[in-house]
Amino acid sequence: MQKFIAFLNKHSIIINSICIVFWLYIIYNNYQTSIAENTFDERKGFFIVPILFIILSVFNMYMSQKRKNKA
Repeated sequence: MQKFIAFLNKHSIIINSICIVFWLYIIYNNYQTSIAENTFDERKGFFIVPILFIILSVFNMYMSQKRKNKA
């Protein structure tokens, strides 16, 4: 378990960057779908969860940088 946590700590910037790109793709895909179907007002709620995960990933990146600078 410690090896896994060490791996996550070492590569957290890359992993979180990939997650941010994934969630941006989800937002873009939902936006394109809502424009094509002309249902933007009904689909506004679909943007909340990806934005929360992007904020979480940014926070994780910040905390990993803080841990690296502290060590």
